[in-house]
Amino acid sequence: MIYLVTTVVLILCSAILFIPKFRSFTQRNELASNFALTLIATLIGVLLAIAISNYDADEKERRDLVKLLYAAEAVVKESQAYSIELFKHYKQHALDTNSIEEKKQFFEKNPLVYPEYLDALMSQHIFIKNLSQESLTELSERLIIMKRAQTVMPRLFIQSTSYVSYILEQERRYQKQEITLIELEALLDIREEQLDDSV
Repeated sequence: MIYLVTTVVLILCSAILFIPKFRSFTQRNELASNFALTLIATLIGVLLAIAISNYDADEKERRDLVKLLYAAEAVVKESQAYSIELFKHYKQHALDTNSIEEKKQFFEKNPLVYPEYLDALMSQHIFIKNLSQESLTELSERLIIMKRAQTVMPRLFIQSTSYVSYILEQERRYQKQEITLIELEALLDIREEQLDDSV
């Protein structure tokens, strides 16, 4: 953005030399005026090249982030599917078991699958740099909840995987410019309220 603003300022500055009021000055100092215009044209070309290069780099990072979000979403959905099956097995096992101690130990011996891939993503520069503040905050909070709930609160863990999957999906839509930042924040707030009400 700063390169485009600087380009516009340079164009406006060079336009002064073409104002009829300064025509006599430009003609008297023709060599200096030509040098100044050539210098400004060169600077404008360089600044526009930098701006285009930066835009291309930003777009490439955005496309790479979308790929990472697809991968993260797939990992979370796999974790959720396994956790749901394990929880179903637990409920069947819990009916057969009278011992409260055995019920408590079930998830200690068979922990729900935490999506470690997300922890790895959260440490990558491209992920942190390009993710929206809202999604980054929500993901960080939810991953902490999932770690704590993994062996003691299976329902909360499964609900959290559902919410994390939703965050990743909405962030992907935002990165693809299908929704605005305001819409993203509103969607995440609504879903979080629904999740809090169901807990």
